[in-house]
Amino acid sequence: MLKALLFSALAFLGAQPLFGYVLEGETWTPNRTVAVQLSLGLPRTLSDGFTSFNRSAADVLSIWNTHLAHLTLLPVVASPVVPSETDYEMSAFFSGTIFGDTFGTGTLAVTLISYRNKITSETDTVFNTFYQWDSYDGPLRAGVEDFHRVALHEFGHTLGLDHPDDAGQTVSAIMNSHISDTYKLQPDDIAGVQDLYGSGPATKSSVPAPVLENISTRGLVGIGDNVLIGGFIVQGSQPATVILRAIGFSLTAEGINGALHDPMLTVYDANQNQIATNDDWISGPNADAIASYHLDPPNSIESALLLTLQPGTYTAVMESFSNAQQPAESGIGLFELYDLHTTGGRAGNISTRGQVLGGDGVLIGGFIVGGSSSKPVLVRALGPSLGDEGVANPLSDPFLELHDGNGTLLESNDNWAQGPNASIIQTEHLAPTKAKEAALQATLAPGNYTAIVSGVNGATGVGLVEVYDLSDAPQ
Repeated sequence: MLKALLFSALAFLGAQPLFGYVLEGETWTPNRTVAVQLSLGLPRTLSDGFTSFNRSAADVLSIWNTHLAHLTLLPVVASPVVPSETDYEMSAFFSGTIFGDTFGTGTLAVTLISYRNKITSETDTVFNTFYQWDSYDGPLRAGVEDFHRVALHEFGHTLGLDHPDDAGQTVSAIMNSHISDTYKLQPDDIAGVQDLYGSGPATKSSVPAPVLENISTRGLVGIGDNVLIGGFIVQGSQPATVILRAIGFSLTAEGINGALHDPMLTVYDANQNQIATNDDWISGPNADAIASYHLDPPNSIESALLLTLQPGTYTAVMESFSNAQQPAESGIGLFELYDLHTTGGRAGNISTRGQVLGGDGVLIGGFIVGGSSSKPVLVRALGPSLGDEGVANPLSDPFLELHDGNGTLLESNDNWAQGPNASIIQTEHLAPTKAKEAALQATLAPGNYTAIVSGVNGATGVGLVEVYDLSDAPQ
């Protein structure tokens, strides 16, 4: 459902200091981080010292944040995301229309809110270019509108507040439906958001441990047999608690073109029995817990699962959601595994199969070495051997690079047997079966790392990137 909320440029209405905040009835998932894509024009000096409307809007978000115990508004300044009313991103921008519809007479800005089951899934705020805009404090100025106070009002709608004066209340509030000399949040506004977000589930943290805290793969999610397939192993004698995520369209904010719009995630055990599936994480049974770990996907229709899994082998399939009204599509996606280490087991290996293309279409595996000590790991890039398993169009000659968190190249390998650690790889019984496949072993300090799989001489095809934790598994 979509609901339009108007902030009209009408006369100031007198107010008395009474509490009468009004709630819209929809709220964000508690503890969520709501990324707001700010696309509000080029830098310019504003009357109150801000260097752009983007910076003025970011300040508004920070003001609201001081009153939000169980929600965070995250500004994305000068966002590359092109605003759309159907992308489930939270956008703020100037326009002469509301996604093609005409503004009402005297309307300064509109916030559109999309929600399901009383949970907010998207908001878009449009500021009317018919008016002259600045950012300033104090009384209203003739002929120029104050962006900062209007943004305070509109982002209040984003949070779930409505107009108290439209509900018959007479209060001093930035959330009244008429612009006025009020330019700061009032006690009534603050009371409203504290009602919504002042209490909620306790925030949680993963337990620091010498494990691979996060293992992820980014690649093209195709259609049919060309989906992104992630396999992982829970090691040790005890279960492991993990959060799995399938990230799609929110990659656009990181400058990635062609991101998958609507990912879906399904997990299977070693016998190919389905364990769990998720389309939109906000509709899942563990949405509050996922957000409480601050691992909520940025986009409402991305996917996430919180699972406690017994030792064994598992497969996660990332694909495009589809039904009779929405055909499957392809795009760049990110599959992630977070080991929370709240139970005794660990996720000691991940292998992801996907398309390896040219340019930015390489297969990228990322991982984080946790704890305080260095850890031995082994990284592999497979291609030709996938053909023996019946995979069509396997990558004929993979090339593997290992980079640190700063992007510095640490090691690379073309043919595994020609690498300096070939004997160690054989000793670990992890030698690839084909000479043209790549592998390298390294002992890495705690931190972030990236493994990149490409094709030699521009070769393309289906490849597999794998990361193994070679340290002793927990007992």
